[in-house]
Amino acid sequence: MKIAIIGYPDSVEKIFRTLSVQYSEVTFLSYKINQLGESLDFLEELKGKVDGIYSTGIGVYSEIISQLQLDIPIVYSNREVGGILKALWKVRNDYSDLTVLKIGADIVKTETLKQVLEEFGIELASIDVQEYYENKKETDFLDEHIKNLAQNKVNCILTSFGYVYDYFKLKNIPVYRLQASKNEIINQMENLLKDIQINENNKNRIGIKIIKIIRKSKKDENFYDKSMFKIKLNQLFLKYSKIIHGNYQEFGSDEYMFFTTQRILEKSENQEYFYKLLNEVIIPSDKLAIGIGYAENIQEASKNAKKALEISLIHEKGEAYLFSDNKIRGPLYKKNRLDYMAKVSDNIKKEAKEIGVSPKYLYKLKSIQENLGKREFTSKELSEMLEISERSVNRVIKPILESGFATTIEYELCSKVGRPRRVVKFNF
Repeated sequence: MKIAIIGYPDSVEKIFRTLSVQYSEVTFLSYKINQLGESLDFLEELKGKVDGIYSTGIGVYSEIISQLQLDIPIVYSNREVGGILKALWKVRNDYSDLTVLKIGADIVKTETLKQVLEEFGIELASIDVQEYYENKKETDFLDEHIKNLAQNKVNCILTSFGYVYDYFKLKNIPVYRLQASKNEIINQMENLLKDIQINENNKNRIGIKIIKIIRKSKKDENFYDKSMFKIKLNQLFLKYSKIIHGNYQEFGSDEYMFFTTQRILEKSENQEYFYKLLNEVIIPSDKLAIGIGYAENIQEASKNAKKALEISLIHEKGEAYLFSDNKIRGPLYKKNRLDYMAKVSDNIKKEAKEIGVSPKYLYKLKSIQENLGKREFTSKELSEMLEISERSVNRVIKPILESGFATTIEYELCSKVGRPRRVVKFNF
């Protein structure tokens, strides 16, 4: 088993030291990031190479989720009681009187920090906590710490960010690193191993892929052309079936169903071969739809694949969609890929009614925010993600703005002559 540890150098090293001793049967790969916001393109090599990812914090976790499309389990090292106590222990060694300290902390939860202080009878002059929220950058935390120091609101920093720690350390400002304790690191590792096991079990399920070729016109086709096309198609599909260790059947007119397992369908080399095959056989003017389904048996996997095919047929872009575990994923292999439930919960329906938007769009908007790790979007971004026109996007977000669940924070100029696009920030 291989697990990648990703994050700021000192945290990566600590997690590696802790886990490599405890889990000798696991191969750990270290990937270091000096500052959030850096391109993570170099992590593309992780696809198909590791079984899971252990990120050093929620900020790194959000960056990985937003920049990469990795269908593997991911956890992040959280800052709980153990990590807070360790940092405060170091503070106590440097200060004989803690009541003079005005501490500025980040990432930890205010309630957790207060509980620790109360439980151990630690009295401070004051505390100011910057809790994490999506789209808040590492530099934003740093800027607020600097502002609070300048205004004498704080005189000591507890930070979860290595970048922020190094900045204040160089300036000889009292700063202490908030890192997860060994116990907290191991607990998260156990959660990751459970997720990996579940993921592995799922990959042994039945996997079915359906391709539907829609001819643009049949008027000029002759019997010879159709026969030659069928021969070539069957040769290519037979070769693909052998590669995926499965078989295929033709259903109706130009509709083909492939049978194998989830694990084999998700192999990157098999996906690449599949699209290369389509380029060889599909006429540019033709339309294409692809649906994939996973389940414990052939009947359910077939139903799921047909549901996914219906979604692909609606969009008419030749893109692949997956339906499994009542979840829809797609378009696959695209940057605007979304993961969302096929059936929304009663809570979403209730919230949608309060906001004044359809449950379907509310759930998709929530999914977009979660997938990208941010809350601010232009109409163009939402148009691409929701696969609707910008005009339709504006109709969707109008009631959300009116009900106060979104705000217009600025306008983005798209060109010198075009109308500016507004940037909307969602509050749900």
